[in-house]
Amino acid sequence: MVDAWAIKFCFWAFLHNLMAVRVIEQSRVSPTPPVDSSRLPIPLTFFDIIWLNSVPVERLFFFNFPHTTSHFLQSHLPLLKSSLSLTLAEFYPLVGTIRLRPGSDHHFEISFTETDSIPLTISEFIGGDFTVLSGDKEREVEDLLLLVPKLPKSYDAQPLLAVQVTLFPSQGLCLALTVHHAACDGQSSTHFVKSWAAAFRSSTATPSPHPKPYVDCSVIQDPRDFYSLTAKLILDIRAQKKTFSSTRTAASIVLSTFTIDAVHISMLKQRAQSSRRFHCSSYVVSCAFAWVCLLKTRGSVSDDAATNLIIAVDWRWRIRPRIPEAFFGNCIGSCIATARAAEIVGQDGFSVACEKIGTAIEGIGDDVHESMEGTLDKIVALLPTRPLTFAGSPKLRVYETDFGWGELKKVLVTSIGQTGAMSLAEMRNGDGGVEIGVVLTKAEMEKFTSHFVNGFES
Repeated sequence: MVDAWAIKFCFWAFLHNLMAVRVIEQSRVSPTPPVDSSRLPIPLTFFDIIWLNSVPVERLFFFNFPHTTSHFLQSHLPLLKSSLSLTLAEFYPLVGTIRLRPGSDHHFEISFTETDSIPLTISEFIGGDFTVLSGDKEREVEDLLLLVPKLPKSYDAQPLLAVQVTLFPSQGLCLALTVHHAACDGQSSTHFVKSWAAAFRSSTATPSPHPKPYVDCSVIQDPRDFYSLTAKLILDIRAQKKTFSSTRTAASIVLSTFTIDAVHISMLKQRAQSSRRFHCSSYVVSCAFAWVCLLKTRGSVSDDAATNLIIAVDWRWRIRPRIPEAFFGNCIGSCIATARAAEIVGQDGFSVACEKIGTAIEGIGDDVHESMEGTLDKIVALLPTRPLTFAGSPKLRVYETDFGWGELKKVLVTSIGQTGAMSLAEMRNGDGGVEIGVVLTKAEMEKFTSHFVNGFES
């Protein structure tokens, strides 16, 4: 139950035109059936350990839901819980905790108990406009974080998933997931939420139409013991208490969504055509365009200074021997595109950016160990220089998430406010365009918006 102080605070916030959330219910959801006590821990792979110190991924799904809070609590919440419970039984790594393997100084694992569960918070938003928070224009990150469930940080037993549903009475609702990246990547977390949605829509305990997750990390082979090399670097960073997250506070930054529709994607591809010696994909031109806009926004970078873009590489379709497509866990590596700042902000900057990104991707190959060896050290060395990175991908098809509530209005990744990354997703209308989520200060966002809009005309 919510105490009287919380009710008074929400009323005060309403009177003063401030935003707040009223917590209606906090509960824990366990898998059905529970995790077997004899289930062995899952060792982290070299793909997983990379993310041990990272900021959890916060992804928000905004749905139209023109019903009252009481209607949701009575008609939707019971099934939402039961379908979540059934889905967690399939995606059971998410209910475990990461710990150091007993007797080891660097091998981490996801361990389980019969009482494992994940927190589920149901709340109601006070003083906010659903259409604004779920739109494209500037939104205060501080307001959006009211919708995000907190995931406690623990070196001894790190939880991996928290869920929050926030209701905007008679307008919509926001389903938010906070997932520790060491548990899984975007492909796997999206697989989880779509499977949950399918179970919810079915209204029964029937199997999900999505493939079951393949939970067997032995398919990630490590003949060179890349795990130990990576773990040493990650634990050194932890011991030195280094942090590479943004120093900006949530109160000082805003989040905007920029779209590049299919027509403009085609136009950008044609613009890069003259120097194209690589596969000029929608991903390449979108990242290149955002890279140019960001550097022009920063403005103070020396022309001779190196600028870097860290590109996420999904090894599911590259690694040899092949692994199951439904593999649950992490399978993300990186490659780096580097250029002089003057090249990127110059007259042919967009074409240069496309070529740097395209050639970096084409040089990856299919030997994951050869590709990743030394890359993490390079990335750590580059982090103080604020390289651009991207969270998510249009290939995740996040807008196909369907709980049957109504139209999925917007998908946001708020954790980019801490990492300094941009987010990528497919456009909601499915026309082949791309959405780019950007977090900056208000002054920076004004400059970025100008460069973004004018960039199509140059």
